Amino acid sequence: MSWTEEEEKVVKENSYSQPEQNLNKEASANTATNKTQDVNESVMSLLEKVLLENVQEKRRARRWKLFFRFAFLALFVGAIFFSVNKVDYTDTLNNKPFVAVLPLNGVIGAGQQIDSDTVVSLLNDAYEEPLLKGVIIRLNSPGGSPVHSGIIYDAINEKRVSFSDIPIIVVVEDIVASGGYYIAAAADEIYVDKASLVGSIGVISSGFDLSGLIEKVGIQRRTFIAGENKAFMDPFVPMSEEAKGKWQSVLDETHQQFIKAVKDGRGEKLKENQDVFSGMVFSGVQSVDLGLSDGLLSYHKVLEQKFNGTDVIYFEPYKEPWEEFAKSIGVSVILELVSTLSLR
Repeated sequence: MSWTEEEEKVVKENSYSQPEQNLNKEASANTATNKTQDVNESVMSLLEKVLLENVQEKRRARRWKLFFRFAFLALFVGAIFFSVNKVDYTDTLNNKPFVAVLPLNGVIGAGQQIDSDTVVSLLNDAYEEPLLKGVIIRLNSPGGSPVHSGIIYDAINEKRVSFSDIPIIVVVEDIVASGGYYIAAAADEIYVDKASLVGSIGVISSGFDLSGLIEKVGIQRRTFIAGENKAFMDPFVPMSEEAKGKWQSVLDETHQQFIKAVKDGRGEKLKENQDVFSGMVFSGVQSVDLGLSDGLLSYHKVLEQKFNGTDVIYFEPYKEPWEEFAKSIGVSVILELVSTLSLR
């Protein structure tokens, strides 16, 4: 087999270029390997950093958890201590003459801030003490149930008649309206601030007539009743004139009971005009002019002028320490406390 000069030349060129190609391949492989190592190192560094931060975060969370556990435990112990060492008003009498103060604030009704069961019980507690020299009711209420208002009125009026030598005074700061004034009218005297809101001697019952609306929408009302007037307040059915008259008579009767209570309580002090029993609300100054109240005095001025030097005992509804505790720190915190103290 013979070689031409050109073939020999090609063979020589290939033999010279082969080492260079091998070197280039090795260099490329080394570069790729280095890049892979760099990427791996970066990933490992980032992973290490994330894990470290996660550990630090868990440590911080553990510290806060321990802090809150100790804080909740301290509050828990404080509540227990408070319950054991709670001073009842009967422990503060010290055999001295005193004036009983009943703070009544809020809406009147069953389960409301002013509940007749609670108020009557507090009144009875105060009058059981032989050294009682007077009763001050710090009353702020926009009204509420006429039934509970009437029960409290009757209880105050009964005490006023049975213990005529012990004055009962109502002191108003913000408002005594509707059922609030119903209660106040039973007292011997009523004192207000010049800007207090007083009165609203009336009865209200409100609702809506949506019968025209459902007709437009194309809805038919299905109501089944036994007794022709059972659904007379249904807002989706027009109220008949007969039903309106009957319901109005109920409101009028309740209003007359209210008016009678005010007249009996205020007596000759009351200066009647067309507005007094209209449901209108008056300022403190106007209420004095109308005889709805007796003057402009604050609670502290009443104590100073009427019971100077006499001890003051507050008669308030007793609440379990857990109720006060829950109210002060919130239900969510109580749940957290329970979960913290529970066995794991």
